[in-house]
Amino acid sequence: MEQLPRVSVCMITYAHENYIRQSVEGVLMQECNFEVELIIVNDCSADDTDAVIEDVLNNHPRASWINYIKHEKNIGMMPNFIFAMKQCKGKYIALCEGDDYWTDPLKLQKQFNFLEANPDYVIHSGSAKILYAKEDVSEIVLGDTSGKTDFVVEDFYTKNNLVTCTVLFRNIVQNYPDSFTTITFGDWFLYVVLLHKSKSKAFVSNAIFSVYRVHEAGAMKQLAQIEKIDAHFQQIKTIEEYIKYKKKSIQDSKNINGYFRNKFMLFLDEGLYARGFRTLVINIKYCSFRTNYMSYVKLSIKHLIKYKKLVE
Repeated sequence: MEQLPRVSVCMITYAHENYIRQSVEGVLMQECNFEVELIIVNDCSADDTDAVIEDVLNNHPRASWINYIKHEKNIGMMPNFIFAMKQCKGKYIALCEGDDYWTDPLKLQKQFNFLEANPDYVIHSGSAKILYAKEDVSEIVLGDTSGKTDFVVEDFYTKNNLVTCTVLFRNIVQNYPDSFTTITFGDWFLYVVLLHKSKSKAFVSNAIFSVYRVHEAGAMKQLAQIEKIDAHFQQIKTIEEYIKYKKKSIQDSKNINGYFRNKFMLFLDEGLYARGFRTLVINIKYCSFRTNYMSYVKLSIKHLIKYKKLVE
């Protein structure tokens, strides 16, 4: 009888020829007392990502950990993510995309031990340092929750509180909601599904496990500012419908209002005043009881001052 891995590492990749080796080696360096499988799914990259992975498969002493799949046609980021997740056989799943990498060789062991000892948690997460293109790893840390360690599903209504390349979670989802293929932030929605299904918690450690890479080819960099704001708001509506969430906290309203105000200012800066006004109307309709009208007045005045300086 085949022994199933205790941990599956899910790694999706597309056009990561310059980064994928470091990502893979960060997984293969893990020191664990359990079986690990690394699922790599290449979404038909047009660059040399495939050649780099094949080189690792042919030469790395732990290449047997790897299950490598390359699609013959590009299927898109979210369908590829769901496909990769469904290949994972482990009791737990860790995520690391093909342009991020792990720095702690005991990452999986520490997180495995925590989840084994704490059945009331479904996710364990940590922090990551940021690596900007053509720069050294910065001292900026993602995942700082100001001392808060426990999160429940309601905490994820308007924002993602976890750093994807640091998470380990219980493999409890067999069927993914149809809305999974239509959203932009699959990791954020995954955490909502896990927390909602398990009725348990996510734990955030202050340990630094990984490096999160920011570069021009990254998925979030490719989203224009207004499109990114729209994607966030669509995500919030999808989560609201999925968990049947009706009560907005003060912080939820602040986050939602913040998205709208940023979009309003972007429209003003582009001279798209009618679209800016429609943004205000939608904000009032969606979050009227806590919309800060004065903030819109201040933004409009700020824009007028900036415009006046430009034309002088």
